[in-house]
Amino acid sequence: MAKSKTAQPGTGRGNPALTWNAIRQVHVYLSVFVAPTLIFFAVTGAFQTFRVPDRADAPVVLQKLARAHKDDVFAVKPPKPQTTDGERHRHDGDAPKAKPEPKPATQAVKWFFVVAATGMTLSTLLGVWMALVYHKRRGLMWALLIAGIAIPVALFAAA
Repeated sequence: MAKSKTAQPGTGRGNPALTWNAIRQVHVYLSVFVAPTLIFFAVTGAFQTFRVPDRADAPVVLQKLARAHKDDVFAVKPPKPQTTDGERHRHDGDAPKAKPEPKPATQAVKWFFVVAATGMTLSTLLGVWMALVYHKRRGLMWALLIAGIAIPVALFAAA
């Protein structure tokens, strides 16, 4: 007697199309929920590639976003403590060290990462737009997106 290729009850094997459909649905739900965080890290990481938030003239909001990215705190970095006269005299003989000019390959890597972060941001925004416009359960997509924004904001506010 030949074995049938149909699934037997209780074997855990079902219609592969249904399995892939369920995996795609979970993928969409998770993607919409984590999209705001992915965009946040891509954008703030792109700014940090060139140390923009560390500059003295950087906008306060950019400094706070950089701290949130690196230190999980939404606040401006506290100023460095002032040195006393005794500490200053002790180091008078030390010449300030100039930072060496970065190699062209280092600059190229930095620009590559900025381009990658930009592509990641645009791709994520496109995916969110597609989920919000084309998914059958638009209300659920909006709820997941809002939760993905609201939860980290609420946690930062509570910290």
